[in-house]
Order: sequence, then C-alpha cells, then structure tokens
Amino acid sequence: MISFRKASIDDSQLYFEWTNDPEVRNQSFNSQYIDFETHQKWFQSKLEDENCLLLIFQNEAGLNIGQVRIQIQDENQAIIGVSLDINFRGKGYSSEMIKHAVDYFFSIFNQNLIHAYIKIENTSSKFAFEKAGFEFVSTILYSNFQSFHYIKSNSK
Repeated sequence: MISFRKASIDDSQLYFEWTNDPEVRNQSFNSQYIDFETHQKWFQSKLEDENCLLLIFQNEAGLNIGQVRIQIQDENQAIIGVSLDINFRGKGYSSEMIKHAVDYFFSIFNQNLIHAYIKIENTSSKFAFEKAGFEFVSTILYSNFQSFHYIKSNSK
C-alpha cells in the first residue's frame, strides 16, 4: 500500500536528486542536467502555482519512492509527469502512483482530461500508464521526439 502527500519546500533537494537521475533525464523531453539554482526557482514557482499539483509517494515503510506532477493547461486539460526513485523502479509502483494521483487530481480540480506524453523507447512508462487506465490516442511528434500520446478522462 502506498500513500502520498503534497510536496513542500522541504522536498526541493529530493526533487532535485530525482530530476537529475540519469535515467530520468534520458526519458525527459529536456534531457539536460538541471543546476540547483534553476531547479530551486522552478520548484518554488510550481509550489506557488495553483494550476500545478506536486505529489510525493511513499511505500509501506514510509520511504519516498517517487513523484507525480499534474500541470493544468487550460480549463479542461492537464499534463501528467511521473518519476520514480532509482531504488524503487520495476516494482509496480508507477501505475499505482498514477492511479492515486489522477483520482486525487480529479477530486479537487474540474479538468476533464489528463494527457500523458511518453517517449517511444520508454516502454515501462507506456505500460504503467496503460495499467493505470490511460487510453492510447496516437503516436505523435511531441517536443521533437516520437512519442506515445495517452489520455485519461474524468468519468464523474
């Protein structure tokens, strides 16, 4: 059983470490290393952004296993991003995290649709989103990368 909480400023270092993990950078649409000052400004702005939800997930032992960010794009749509700590990959946490984050997001925001864009080579994320109930839309060019486009609609 996993749990989650909203991120706080105290989580900045943790997010910094996760975001610069080599595999996270490789699967991100911006694969460049992010320096701490740039990260700090970005993280603070996201915490203050009422259109952004940052969640930290923990396992049964209370260890931080990963994060989900859902960013509102307009009055009906949002984009989701997920990353796992290197020590917890391949254990089935991703789809569970996605499900919980999406349910929570839809319970507090009025958006009807969440988009996920996944690089073609990132098959583990593809399967995690499918297991979490996202529907495949198409293969597209997203941020100059061939990507899978998935959606999840609010079924209220």
